[in-house]
Amino acid sequence: MDEGEHENEERCNASNELITDEEVAALAQRGDGDAMLYLLDKYKRMVRLKARSYFLIGADHEDLVQEGMIGLYKAIRDYRPDRQASFYVFSELCIKRQIISAIKAA
Repeated sequence: MDEGEHENEERCNASNELITDEEVAALAQRGDGDAMLYLLDKYKRMVRLKARSYFLIGADHEDLVQEGMIGLYKAIRDYRPDRQASFYVFSELCIKRQIISAIKAA
């Protein structure tokens, strides 16, 4: 699956209606644990791909993946649809920034 394919994937709600990742993020922000887990699982592959682009001396690749997952969590927590960016684009930016911050701090 290509990174860009995530943007158009949707999830069904309790009424079996399709909802977007932006709507799932809003549910997660309101405390829906299943919505949070859904987004963490769905975007985990993107985190791994982003982490593969970086190297941290003295650290394991999984350390960078964990930093990326922290970035993804922050993206879910902080996403605001009124900022005119899709959740996919916002999460990609948050993941990248978290990994770079970890590298700079090391």
